[in-house]
Amino acid sequence: MFKASQEMRLNTNAAASLCPSGSGGIEGPSAEKEGIFGRYQRTPDADAYPTEPPRVFIAPELTHAGRVQLLHFPSGAVRINSSVSFILKRNGVKGNFDVRVEGPSGQLEAVQQQQLDPERFQIDCQLSSGAGLYKVHVKCNSVILPRSPFIIVAIAGAPEATETKSSSPAGLPIFQSDASKVQSRGLGLSHMSCLERNEFTVDCSQAGSNMLFVAILGPRGPCDEVLVKHLGRNVHRVTYRVSDPGDYILVAKWGEQHIPGSPFSLATE
Repeated sequence: MFKASQEMRLNTNAAASLCPSGSGGIEGPSAEKEGIFGRYQRTPDADAYPTEPPRVFIAPELTHAGRVQLLHFPSGAVRINSSVSFILKRNGVKGNFDVRVEGPSGQLEAVQQQQLDPERFQIDCQLSSGAGLYKVHVKCNSVILPRSPFIIVAIAGAPEATETKSSSPAGLPIFQSDASKVQSRGLGLSHMSCLERNEFTVDCSQAGSNMLFVAILGPRGPCDEVLVKHLGRNVHRVTYRVSDPGDYILVAKWGEQHIPGSPFSLATE
């Protein structure tokens, strides 16, 4: 008997129709929804003189789940009925993520997955099952991530938006904006160089009226230089310069809300 490891895509449409439609799975658009991609072990039949047609057994190959990073996971208590989001970073690991959020009573919460780029996936979940401990189970290629399940503590209480609004200074204008409609693009959002200025563009023309805030935090504190220039019609060009190698976090907000993808995780080349 011999084993051969190879990359292939399995069509699971027929198998999916036999499973009960359900909650707790990953919803939303996915580039790999028509099949499961990964490395698999192909084991041919060991009988040298088969008396029946040969059979091939396929099983997922063990993956390096320890390389996967969990970014921006909530570290403190959050309010019930609030939305929680975090990012899974592949770090070169190929395959599929399976994320399930278990409520305090054992029920599964609805989870949505959005692919930000080939390396990062954003996970969104609504904590709607009351106060208590929520367990976040994460698998990559059916292999459980180290330290999974991750714990989110949800507490009861009304949102504090009303109190914050009443305590704002008199005369401050009320902006009507929607940060989810902001578009950002440019190499400065995915690659960071210490040798030259990094640049990207933020288009807020469809997001209403507000102010753009950009901040970058590195290994030794804030970024050396961040310049935001308004090009007209709510389109901004952002340039920044870093001098220390390492990992950085780039935050971009339209008013008080993060733009899609923010905070961005970057590393110097």
